[in-house]
Amino acid sequence: MYYATLSPATTSRQIARPAEKMVKEKTGLNISVLQYPTEYVNKTPQRMLHVIALALDMNPENYRLKTRVRNIVELRFIGSLFLRQHFPALTLHQIAAYFGGQDHSSVINGLSRAHSLIYIQDSQFLQKYNAALKSVNSWLRKEA
Repeated sequence: MYYATLSPATTSRQIARPAEKMVKEKTGLNISVLQYPTEYVNKTPQRMLHVIALALDMNPENYRLKTRVRNIVELRFIGSLFLRQHFPALTLHQIAAYFGGQDHSSVINGLSRAHSLIYIQDSQFLQKYNAALKSVNSWLRKEA
């Protein structure tokens, strides 16, 4: 007997598509199941934070500083946003550990403030965010 080995992405799609159809049939709602990668082969949260820091011309050690200087705080905001997006399996507590052992509520507050700065179109923050986004996307493509 022959068994085909399916990739995790193929398997998750085979689960997600029928689930979307079932919800549509039972409730009438259209939903989209988003699939985020949970692991990157040579991509780690530490390396991503390093890429972000370098994109903003900052030292990666600045993540761990216990200061409220705007540049460093925004570095942590951007770092936590990207970690949350690209490594969804990380808990808030684990993300906080990358920032000098902060509390998980500090990460929640940072994510909230970062989303607010993006929403209100803060030009200084958006410039940093876009530079980090460009570097992270380049890094993800390069090592894929």
